[in-house]
Amino acid sequence: MNQKLRSEVPFSVEWAERRSLLKGLGKSDEELGRPQIAIIDSYSDINNGHIHLRELAAEVEKGVKEAGGTPYHLSTIGLCDGIALTGAKYILPSRDLICNEVEVQVEAYKLDAMVLLATCDKIVPAYLMAAARLDIPAILVTGGYMVAGEYDGRRISFVDVGKSVGKVGSGEITMEECMGIIDHACPGPGACPMMGTANTMCIVAEAMGMTLPGNSTTCARSGELKKIAYEAGKQIMKLVECNITARKIITEDSVENAVMACMAMGGSTNSLMHIPAVATEAELKDFDCIGSFDRAGEKIPLLMAVSPNGPYVMEDFDRAGGLDALFQQFETFVHEDALTVSLRTRGELVREAVVKDREIIRSLDDPVDANGALAVLRGNLARDGAVVKMSAVPQELMAFRGPARVYDSSAGAIAGLRNGEVRAGDIVVIRMQGAKGGPGVVTTFGFTSELAGSPLNGKVALVTDGRFSGATEGACIGYVSPEAAAPGPLLIVENGDIISYDIDRRTLTLEVDESVIEERLSRAALKLEYDRGWMGIYQKTVGSILKGGVLSAGN
Repeated sequence: MNQKLRSEVPFSVEWAERRSLLKGLGKSDEELGRPQIAIIDSYSDINNGHIHLRELAAEVEKGVKEAGGTPYHLSTIGLCDGIALTGAKYILPSRDLICNEVEVQVEAYKLDAMVLLATCDKIVPAYLMAAARLDIPAILVTGGYMVAGEYDGRRISFVDVGKSVGKVGSGEITMEECMGIIDHACPGPGACPMMGTANTMCIVAEAMGMTLPGNSTTCARSGELKKIAYEAGKQIMKLVECNITARKIITEDSVENAVMACMAMGGSTNSLMHIPAVATEAELKDFDCIGSFDRAGEKIPLLMAVSPNGPYVMEDFDRAGGLDALFQQFETFVHEDALTVSLRTRGELVREAVVKDREIIRSLDDPVDANGALAVLRGNLARDGAVVKMSAVPQELMAFRGPARVYDSSAGAIAGLRNGEVRAGDIVVIRMQGAKGGPGVVTTFGFTSELAGSPLNGKVALVTDGRFSGATEGACIGYVSPEAAAPGPLLIVENGDIISYDIDRRTLTLEVDESVIEERLSRAALKLEYDRGWMGIYQKTVGSILKGGVLSAGN
């Protein structure tokens, strides 16, 4: 080992006390002389995506020891969006709490490197953010996807659960059928097998070069995943030896590769919140991360139809060749010199890839949709931008104009949907759901799921400063910035105001004179109550969501 290790402490009282306590844990002098490696996971038995992480962490430990390191197991929290209640307001703020948990533990103990294991929506980006912030050798091991469920002779996933509620309400299916879907949609460990936020972020981690090749498309139940975990334990020692820290992997080029992958795979809209957060933590200060999504959208069409963009699931993507086979389809745009934790470049990996099923991974000449997956809309209602997953928008809703139906909660919008208050042609506005107002950018997935299973599916659009699941389908425009609580123009929209948008033209407009908007804002009464505890701290320190919504004492 040529360079000095962070964990090396000169002879002193501090050195003696640390050494004495570690020896009390059973560590030998030889072990204490090796690189000290953190194995960090977010295991819990109330999260499908993470319930198997201890098994994977054990494999990482084997690899670290065999390669000459001394491993230590550390833990963070790791919430599941689908199980969390109370509007899931804690979900996004948990991301920054997790990032800080990693910083506090690894910096306090001055460990030399880390292998991080996670699967779900906010934990994977949190670990990427922590790696970028700490800038030490780091590898992610993502926990794989859940196998698809089966019910009534057809393949189903978590997407079908929310739809079934709306279908019961409309009489399309019985309550018994709904319960059958609930019972069979989630058959085991791993991320829900559609292109939701969890799988999107696992693929983003690989696209950035922070996981070993093939990790993001490996099934949670696969023996191959244990091999990847074991190899990650060995590989982290090579990164330590070569002094390859996270910011040598997370660069403008690798971030742009991840953005292009998002476009091609039809990734979650939440990537527009998480990728900028990683870029911010990597201190890519002059990099226009949100602009990179629009730039990528101009050249990268949708090349896969994994649910909710089409009929396929993650195991189909894996079978078809995985991420590098997808990259190969737009190889001329890929930053091939971007380094990965395998110590091979993206270009080397892409050139070795093979597409095994052209129905799953399409070429630029034969895309699923000529448009990109995500679009950033701007206008007087979203001066800083808003996000739509256009790959999940039906053609008839790509441009739309209608009267606003305004709610300050998803529960209110769901009630309006059920009692007939929401009508065909409406644009539903759900506001006060943003980072400060929610707080925590609250999901509107309950409303969008029930809408998708109702007779109004395809006849109503949504505009919100909140978010929705990466699995949401339909005309759903989210992350409107500035959010209502900023205060932004969304705060003063009234029932009956005409809203229009055009996704191809990237516009979102409140058809009200600017003078009226300013007059309404001047007299608007913003009732923003700060929560106690962590959520209040989050509200007071969270920044712009389109810069990642990271925390700063200056916000």
